[in-house]
Amino acid sequence: MARAKSVRLGREEMDLIKLFTAITGVNTLDCCILHEEEQDGTMNDRIVFMVNSRDLSKSVGKNGINVKKLKEKLSKSIDIIAFSKDLNRFIRNLFFPAKIIKIEEQLRNDANSGKKRRVIMVEIRSEDKGRAIGKNGRNIRKANIFVKRHFQIDHLIIC
Repeated sequence: MARAKSVRLGREEMDLIKLFTAITGVNTLDCCILHEEEQDGTMNDRIVFMVNSRDLSKSVGKNGINVKKLKEKLSKSIDIIAFSKDLNRFIRNLFFPAKIIKIEEQLRNDANSGKKRRVIMVEIRSEDKGRAIGKNGRNIRKANIFVKRHFQIDHLIIC
């Protein structure tokens, strides 16, 4: 499966990547800011950095020190995900530590446009579904953003 030719990042994401690299010494492949509403109605930003899988440990740092530094400096939640050129491996990385039973790609007709849409069905062990979906669906939103950007997948569904 081909990777996206380019991902357009805004000034804020570029500044975050620069900070991430300065703190971790790791090159960042992508960065996304997710705006999330908490149960009490307050807004919380979560910043997701994507790195090569070989750089994941270094980016987190010993005992999570780099993540702690980033959280302290930015006052935001931080996620770091490992990229893989293999779509199945990448999806497993996105939902780790949830146990994935099966990943299946389907082509579906879009009722509105009549175009074919690429949909990924991810079957998760029942006891891990909550973890995979995440609080208020945050993990599934994150997964949809990254598979769309890097694999041209229209939608990812947990089943």
